[in-house]
Amino acid sequence: MHQNVIVLMITPEYLMEEKTQKEVHPQAKEYFEKGIAALRKDNLDYASKLFEQSLKKEPGFFECREALRLNQFKRAEKKSSFSKIFSKTTSSSLLPKGQLALRNNPVEAIEVAEQILNEDPYSVMGNKLLGEAATLAGFNKTALFAWEWVMKQQPDDKNNTIKYCDALVNVGELSKADECCSELAKRHPEDLAVLQLSKNLSARLTMSEGGYDKVVEGEADYRAVLKNESEAVLLEQENRRSEQESTAESLIKEYEKRLESDVNNLKIIRSLAELYSRKKDFNRSVEYYKLFNKTNLRSDAGVDRAIVKARLANFDKQIESAESLEAEQLCKERDQFEIKQIQQLSDSYPSDLSLRFELGVLQFKANDIQSAIKSFQRSQSSPHSEIASLTYLGQCFSKRGMNDMASRTLQNALDKKEVMDDEKMDLYYQLGCVLEKTGKIEESIEQFKQIYERDIDYRDVSDRVDSYYMNLE
Repeated sequence: MHQNVIVLMITPEYLMEEKTQKEVHPQAKEYFEKGIAALRKDNLDYASKLFEQSLKKEPGFFECREALRLNQFKRAEKKSSFSKIFSKTTSSSLLPKGQLALRNNPVEAIEVAEQILNEDPYSVMGNKLLGEAATLAGFNKTALFAWEWVMKQQPDDKNNTIKYCDALVNVGELSKADECCSELAKRHPEDLAVLQLSKNLSARLTMSEGGYDKVVEGEADYRAVLKNESEAVLLEQENRRSEQESTAESLIKEYEKRLESDVNNLKIIRSLAELYSRKKDFNRSVEYYKLFNKTNLRSDAGVDRAIVKARLANFDKQIESAESLEAEQLCKERDQFEIKQIQQLSDSYPSDLSLRFELGVLQFKANDIQSAIKSFQRSQSSPHSEIASLTYLGQCFSKRGMNDMASRTLQNALDKKEVMDDEKMDLYYQLGCVLEKTGKIEESIEQFKQIYERDIDYRDVSDRVDSYYMNLE
């Protein structure tokens, strides 16, 4: 699992300050103003040189960096198709220099990033380098500026999204970061690191809205915070909650009354089940879901899933209020219950391979590898879960010491994966580890190199590749 933290640890000696036009050195300001004048006259090459001079004097001059980017875009529009191809080649050759500088001199890495962006302002690798270097330098607005452009180019990349959330947090936009990370968690429900990240960020947002972060940092007395800040927030939340509950309560009363005269109305029955679930009265919710199946005279996969979901939610409700020992026991019971129920659902709906895949994941987590193998071998028949199933199968074989089978399975998954995204990088990593176990060092390092070229920060890939080349010397 690719572990990430929502707030980056920044080495103190790198830290600098971003400055406004009023705060920068007079010479930097002069270069900037002349650059703006040149930009307005469409003298783009001259404007670029002036902005670069200003930033050389004041690397943290954010307004100047924004102006430089606008100038870069305008220059890019005027380039020929041949020039654009040449630009991409030049950009690729500059990246290793930037990555090397990143470790020791973030400001130098920023300059390299701007060289890349001068040639191609849309460059993902240029903006990523800028974002990483700016974060290390303490230029948080610049970092966010860069990651926003990365997200425009690769909106579905998990690692990019996490770093974008980091950047939002660093400029104090916790609400936006929380929303972004919540969406990411929905797209990656099996990624425990992402789920934990989302929970941590939500908790931090709650603390910030209530003023509790100031208490933790010793900047405020908790009584004053409760009285002056969080009281209003809590009251608003309570009012909103009460409105929802009262709405649910009134609808329940209305629907139950209508159901008395229309006992076979499936729509009303299902709505009542959902309303009770919203009220966290999961037992009543299950009763109405069962009534739905009974009235419908046939089972419904969606309803049966909802029943399991409601029962699991009831477990979670009990765990939240239980003491530590009791909570631990309830967690074990919950896990056993979930596997049993998903197993039954999967057997009842054999054509629904998403259930089979879900079961496989649960079995894998429970270290029931034999059963997990059977589940993933079936779920791989679905185009929606084929690659994920093969990935898990590879890990299952590896856990049982069947590394030849693991490598073939992972390679099969790689062959089916066309786009270089997080999933493909994970496959390369898994395959690299398996090949390493079998003593195929050269083949193993080739897999890690594939990731290194795309994301130097991925897990421990940088250490693995660097160590390999050092041993060659």
